[in-house]
Amino acid sequence: MLMKKLLSLPLICSLLVFGTVACGTSNTTSASGQSDSQPVTISFVNWATAEESTKQMTLDTIAEFEKQNPNIKVKNVPIPVSDILNQLTIMNSAGNAPDIAQVDNASVISLASMGALSPTDNLLSQQFLSDMDKASYELGVLNSQHYAVPWAGQPMGLWYNKKLMQDAGLDPNNPPKTMDELNKDMDIAKQKLPKSVVMLQVDTTIRTIGLEQEWPLMESFGAIKDGKVNAGQMGPYAEWLRGIIQKGYTLPGKKFGEFRPLAAQNNLLFGIDEPCFKGIVQSMNKSLTDDAFNQTWAVTKLPDGTSKSQCIPGNHNLVIFKASKSQAAVAKFAEFLAGSDFALKNYVLPTGYVPVVKSASQRFPQQFTDPSLKSFAETVAPTEVRAPWGPDYSKYATDVMTSMQEVITTTKPIPDILNTLQTKLQNYK
Repeated sequence: MLMKKLLSLPLICSLLVFGTVACGTSNTTSASGQSDSQPVTISFVNWATAEESTKQMTLDTIAEFEKQNPNIKVKNVPIPVSDILNQLTIMNSAGNAPDIAQVDNASVISLASMGALSPTDNLLSQQFLSDMDKASYELGVLNSQHYAVPWAGQPMGLWYNKKLMQDAGLDPNNPPKTMDELNKDMDIAKQKLPKSVVMLQVDTTIRTIGLEQEWPLMESFGAIKDGKVNAGQMGPYAEWLRGIIQKGYTLPGKKFGEFRPLAAQNNLLFGIDEPCFKGIVQSMNKSLTDDAFNQTWAVTKLPDGTSKSQCIPGNHNLVIFKASKSQAAVAKFAEFLAGSDFALKNYVLPTGYVPVVKSASQRFPQQFTDPSLKSFAETVAPTEVRAPWGPDYSKYATDVMTSMQEVITTTKPIPDILNTLQTKLQNYK
């Protein structure tokens, strides 16, 4: 998904100072052999400070960590999310790896496969590990080793517009629980709602996240077997996908984020999206206070198909690079970002993410009265499963989604498209 790009001059300049970390020795030494009391500077590559919506919250969280840990300074290195994996790969290959970075689930496995990361079990405190949501932590496993510190949960759920459901004569308290019910509801609503209303948010772009958004839909038609796409069983799903395009139920070739403005304008009935959907829609429509949003929108797990509901989470993770000379300090920073009161209160919860520490609901009970957060934490998150992440995952996803593009943009017979896809998928172990 990511295209190789040259490092920008400012980024190169920032990397030149990565080696100026003061390590030193003292009477107190961690398991990694690093002093806990001598001043250190750790470099943090992330996209959170590259995006205006989360920049200041993240900088404030970094500042608070430095205040509570005066011997640790954090060098912030913002990089756009679309460039993260490519730039981290270049940095690591050039011997300029950062100490810690924000990455998605697929990138965790890619970087771990390169041998770039340190396993986390012996770096994180037992108190933090015992508080960590186990399912989220298991998403970062490669060869029985954990390589990711989950930072913010982003499971995919089915958002539904209760007001539009009511306008269409549907029961707003009874969202579709199966694919058959979803299809029936869309058929009814299409006839009764204004033409401006899109029935369903589906990402059909040729991206890894496009595959991950469509994955639970593919699974609902029996097109996933042993955790991988089974092109030989994808016929019913491909027919359904072509059908909803032909019926005008969704918009072809759109990223799932491009449906959010429609949601803010009350022109989306059902959406497959993450917890941040709420905050983003509210930012686009200032009249949507929490009460107004909750009167309009609710979320539940994705519809069941041939088996139980499942979703591929888009979690934000933290990874610690093997080259870091300050791993004890880095681990302390990772724990602060994912589990401290300050980070939860000022970053994770305000952005709408699902906390990855189990104690969050006890520490912040008021925030967990929010119906969408409560639904994500209790109903949607337990349906998370792994995609076939690995070194070739980007190419794998590209092959699958290129075939889905053929399905929706051509009249080519679907069996021919899927036969070609099956041949390509045989190259992946």
